[in-house]
Amino acid sequence: MRFHVAGVLLLPILLSMTILGCQTPRPGSQSPSPTEAAAVDAQLQEQHTEIKEYLCLFEARARLPDLDAVKELKAIIAARPHSPAAYEAHVALGRYYARLGDPAAEDEYRAALALEANTGLRLELAHWLEEQGEAEAAYAEYKGLLAQYPQAFQAMRRVGTDSLQVARDLNAASYYSDALEELYGVEDPAADPIRAKALKGVGRHEEAALFYRLWLEKHPEDTEARLGLAHVLQSQGERREALALYEEVNTADSLMAQAGLWASEDPTRAITLYLQCPYPVAKWEATRLLESQGRLTETLDLYAELAEGQTGWADDAAYRLYVLADRLGLSERRLWVRQRLGAAQPNFLALRLGEEWTPATTLPFRPAGTEVLSKTLALESLGLEELARRELVMAARFDGRPVARAAYAQALFERGHLLDAQRVAERVLHDLPKTPLSLWRLAYPKPYGEEVLAAAEEFDLDPLLLWAIMHTESRYDPEALSWARAQGLMQLIPSTADWAAESADIPFTPLEIYKPRINIRLGAWYMRWLLDYLGGDLELAVTAYNGGPGNVKVWDGQVSNRDDFFRWIGLGESREYVNRVLTAYHVYQELERLE
Repeated sequence: MRFHVAGVLLLPILLSMTILGCQTPRPGSQSPSPTEAAAVDAQLQEQHTEIKEYLCLFEARARLPDLDAVKELKAIIAARPHSPAAYEAHVALGRYYARLGDPAAEDEYRAALALEANTGLRLELAHWLEEQGEAEAAYAEYKGLLAQYPQAFQAMRRVGTDSLQVARDLNAASYYSDALEELYGVEDPAADPIRAKALKGVGRHEEAALFYRLWLEKHPEDTEARLGLAHVLQSQGERREALALYEEVNTADSLMAQAGLWASEDPTRAITLYLQCPYPVAKWEATRLLESQGRLTETLDLYAELAEGQTGWADDAAYRLYVLADRLGLSERRLWVRQRLGAAQPNFLALRLGEEWTPATTLPFRPAGTEVLSKTLALESLGLEELARRELVMAARFDGRPVARAAYAQALFERGHLLDAQRVAERVLHDLPKTPLSLWRLAYPKPYGEEVLAAAEEFDLDPLLLWAIMHTESRYDPEALSWARAQGLMQLIPSTADWAAESADIPFTPLEIYKPRINIRLGAWYMRWLLDYLGGDLELAVTAYNGGPGNVKVWDGQVSNRDDFFRWIGLGESREYVNRVLTAYHVYQELERLE
């Protein structure tokens, strides 16, 4: 007899363990053969009672649809509501009620999903709702699954009863072509706004403009229609008409658009518009124009305002404030920035200012989370390694004690669950000012050591740099896939991977891009190429790994020193990227120094 928990095959488990307080199976229920029972009985006699709920879970689940089994599953949930045992009990109850057509199935499914996000289980819920004729609820589930299960759009179109709403939702998820297909043959004028947005999304601007105009004919004061038409006209080079439409609309988006259109022709006017806009990015853009006009007093104040915020521009603004204050001899401003960036350590920009940083450590924590660790060992003794892993992961999620979470992270790492351990350790570092050095090593691990060291030697790179890139790109997940189709540990887009493979004679098939040996080697070759192309400049090469070597050449060519380069990087994502990679690189170097 074999059972499954969350898709993991379990060893035979004795179901009739009266000594553990579980009810004996009734006649007609599933039960192990005498041979299996004797073998497992002998094994379980040696176990502790830490996993009593699991043994009762297996026994009760096997006896469904026995009503006493239902009661036992509910008792398991009540006893340990935030555990994998409770999750499995909720799933078992959900499926039990689903077979009966009982609405209680939905509550059990949702209770399980609240404990552990599971795409397969959410699809199961959606399918069940669909079978029950609950089209609206099923549609909502499929819609919520789009980010994790792209094929969910097909189910949305299948169960959706309102083509207009389906198309709106597909537009919102950037499924523009599918939205247009959903509207095929729909003559309702209410479809015009949806078609306009979808056509704009796929870049068919001339057709989009037609539908935006139809929209405005019926609703001449509609702000969204005006902004949409203005945007497509701007894309077509119709600046004057676009500007007129933007000026008619008093919104933050219209102010941003107007400022962008005036930036080169009338910078002063653009600055005024940017400063009227509440978006932080507007203030960032305003500083660029203020600097170009030499209005440094206003620029400094605006950088200080951004630096005090909690946005992605805060550390960039603080660093730029320091650079300008240094040039103007404003010592108080410099001191303020040092204190600000110093508090954000580790941070590459703070390191550039000469701020020293090393991990803030403390003595090893005292043992904590021992109950969960005991359960983990007991589950592993029965061959239930996946359940043991989930015990640790779920305990780390619901246990509010950082010391206990640190123990779970260490236990996960020791069992080879590096991704889980890294995520838990990183959260503990965020919560505590000081942690044991071992926890820093868990948050900044060195996975795939053989592959990394080989690639680093082959392409003359520091292996710590490769790990720092992995930390930022994929969090060490070999199966990572980004919205831009960047793949694997070092997040290579297909065109770059193909070029690297051809240039370095590293053949691979499409699926092999996810193999660490292949992916790391291709990424290392690309970093080596970038370093050679950019004169061995590490900061430029790391920026180019994200922003592209052509862009970096342009950005670097527009400035006379490195401090200005970091301000004028043209892509916000690339500014953040170089900061994060070189911060991680410094952490790795410090951890290496402390070994």
